[in-house]
Amino acid sequence: MRNFRRLVLGLALVILSPLSWGDNAMIETIPLSIYIDGVSFAFVVVSCGIIAATSHLSGSTNAFAVLRDIGIPVGLLGSLAGAVGISLNLAEYAQVYSYTALMLITALYGGIVSGIGVFVAGQDLTENLIPRSPKAIYCATCVMLAVFIWTMDSAAGLGRFVSPILIGIFTAVFTLALATRKKTLTATIADAAFFSSMLCVIVGLIARFYDYVQLGIKISMSGLVIGLLLYISALCVSYGVGEQAEINGQRQNWHWLELAGFLIFMYFAPETLREVLSA
Repeated sequence: MRNFRRLVLGLALVILSPLSWGDNAMIETIPLSIYIDGVSFAFVVVSCGIIAATSHLSGSTNAFAVLRDIGIPVGLLGSLAGAVGISLNLAEYAQVYSYTALMLITALYGGIVSGIGVFVAGQDLTENLIPRSPKAIYCATCVMLAVFIWTMDSAAGLGRFVSPILIGIFTAVFTLALATRKKTLTATIADAAFFSSMLCVIVGLIARFYDYVQLGIKISMSGLVIGLLLYISALCVSYGVGEQAEINGQRQNWHWLELAGFLIFMYFAPETLREVLSA
């Protein structure tokens, strides 16, 4: 009953927030349809829902705790996979804003899913619980990864997400992390995935500012997508092997948000207010 009250309160705050903080003119001139995209919604809900349901039903982790930890990474992965396609296939500069808005909608949905999880499950860390039937979790993870790979292929083609430099960075980081492992395997993979992505972002941006634009995009953006893919895989597997408490999903979410926000700002930052007013 307590969880249900939290869920109702959270949904009420989401619904009433524009009425509380916005003025009527803004509400009338911004149609809600710009925040609705069926493909993005299905991507986030199906991906998060299938792993949350199987983890809960198998006795591993509360469904809302799973949503809390996995919503943001799934939303960011969908957004950044689309960003790779936008950056490498964009034909006209005028399309940047509309495509960027569509890209961010997926991240918005992921954030809402995590927010609902926080309201209902709270912010307490999960416990290490071995599920009754981990096979269901592993099957759900495979289905979710298939959805991710299909999304990446549809957005830009799988070949666009791979480069020798990217492979070298991930191989070096994972080799060092596994050779010096002090945590559980899933926690080590989760940390290595983030550190690899961080290196890819910096290396790719350096290449981009030296006018290796296409290569820089492939390294930085694709590296972040691959890192998120590996992190989400490790998080899902942790529910099956009873190591979910070893990965602090809420803290990791902040790290991924900061890194993704930095990358999006570097590539898709709009004009400043001064530039708009002086144009």
